[in-house]
Amino acid sequence: MKHTVDQTHIRSINQRVILEKIYCKRLISRAELARELHISKAAVTENIASLLSKEIIQEVGTGVSMPSGGRKPILLKFNNIYKYIVAIELNFEDPIFVLANLDGEILNKFTIDIPETSPYSTRLEHVLKAVKFLISSSNLVNDNLAIIAISCPGIYDPVNRSFFADSNLANWNMGDLSQQLESCFNTSVLVVNDVNSAALGEFTYGAGKGSKNLVYISGGLGLGAGIILNGTIYKGSSNCAGEISFEITLDNDMSSAHKYSFNNLGSSSKISALMAKVRKEAPKKTADAFAALGKSLATATFKDLIKVWQGGDSFLKQCVEDIAVIIGGTISNMVCLLNCDLIIFGGEYSVFNSQMLPILNRVVKENAFMPVNVVPALLAENSGIYGLFSLSKDIIFDKLCNSVHSKP
Repeated sequence: MKHTVDQTHIRSINQRVILEKIYCKRLISRAELARELHISKAAVTENIASLLSKEIIQEVGTGVSMPSGGRKPILLKFNNIYKYIVAIELNFEDPIFVLANLDGEILNKFTIDIPETSPYSTRLEHVLKAVKFLISSSNLVNDNLAIIAISCPGIYDPVNRSFFADSNLANWNMGDLSQQLESCFNTSVLVVNDVNSAALGEFTYGAGKGSKNLVYISGGLGLGAGIILNGTIYKGSSNCAGEISFEITLDNDMSSAHKYSFNNLGSSSKISALMAKVRKEAPKKTADAFAALGKSLATATFKDLIKVWQGGDSFLKQCVEDIAVIIGGTISNMVCLLNCDLIIFGGEYSVFNSQMLPILNRVVKENAFMPVNVVPALLAENSGIYGLFSLSKDIIFDKLCNSVHSKP
């Protein structure tokens, strides 16, 4: 039995490595696989046969024969439409829905407006309709889906399906949502912290390519970090590393609505705090700028605030500078603590990058022991979406090869 288990494990590892190589190379022969991976030709042939039967790879055309002559080799190609991925980013105001193939090529993308006061039943209905539309609009059926991946603020425990999040996300019941999606579409559902997902997206496809140790800082809804050390996301002992600061509400006990505040960083730097300050302290000139948009200070939204800031309002520019200094100090401490080689700044506050980034870099340069660059997220609002693509691909590959995968 031990021999059988060991052989099965070795086959799974070999198959997984072979599949990853084909995915990266695009076109490759069996002989090249054996040579580059240092796996015997017999093992390559056996594992290729299994992958071909699952239709995750295909045989296409012929390559160039060896200088010594002989038959031209048959080339192997990754089948990027073997299955499809639905990625959902549950952000503050407008959730993003995406359909992509296994190469991460976006086939359809849209956002939907869900009013902040909407109950969970309404939110669930919107999500189910959006996923159904994604599938049908591309002439697919449920069986074509490999996974539905969701990124959202907060901490999700997939074992107990419990969700801990900022009070702004209190109307999302992630445990039930994941179950409903699994049942409706008969597929796996992955729920990931949005900042961790964005960190992986930038690391794999964006500003973090080539970096080994980086921190993705998200500012806006809360203040959080996605930490990648030695090329791997660091989740911590309880899957909640990087939660620098925000209030959380426990959705499994909504009747009592317990709230917890970690420290004063959240109360001074997040969007709700910024909006509260504007409503309380904005001078007449700023109020008049909002009035020109047809809004009062009481009814103005964050989107309205961005427009007034873009118009050069001095009060809002000072508010943004104050927040940037606070975040810059936090980043400086993280740089000292983790000795990373890059900081990527994203989140809702990235709309202020033209003002914030010079301040962040100045504060880090002045305060960190070994300063590093603070750069903008290259993928912008798609950082988390591409992180979901990366995670989903690994899960799909592991499942196909019967490998053990540790969920994020």
